[in-house]
Amino acid sequence: MYTRQLPIGSTYTGSSHSSAKVGTVPAAQARVAMRAPVTYSNSAPVTYGSSGPVTYGSSAPVVVCQQLAPTNSSAIVAFVLSLISFVSSVFLLGFVGIIFGHIARSQIKRRGERGNGMAVAALWLSYLSVIFWILFWLAYFGVIALMIGFVIVAEGATIS
Repeated sequence: MYTRQLPIGSTYTGSSHSSAKVGTVPAAQARVAMRAPVTYSNSAPVTYGSSGPVTYGSSAPVVVCQQLAPTNSSAIVAFVLSLISFVSSVFLLGFVGIIFGHIARSQIKRRGERGNGMAVAALWLSYLSVIFWILFWLAYFGVIALMIGFVIVAEGATIS
């Protein structure tokens, strides 16, 4: 069963029957939850921490936020370079990403900065991209050399 809260200042008049009239509310929506009016007292003292009593509404509680450690910039550079190396055939950027990733990990341990997960992800991506692209280019040039060899053998020529 759905309940509805009456607007401020309105009162419930009628019985609990579905045909009862409730102010301007139609009979189909006549089932309304009755709630006692809520009053707030401004005289109850509220304390926050070691400060003295504070009345409700006179001041906001003090919120202290701790500043986050900065993210290591070498980790960001390593991650960007590893992504570029992973999606392009420039596997030399993967080597640079590996170097920056290891530098970032050592700086993060020494300085207490954030970005360790990014540096680890950069190392993984860099190692995988370097391995993949080296294997790809070896297979690519191997297939080309194999085709040239088949052409030479098919023509019956010799290499001198």
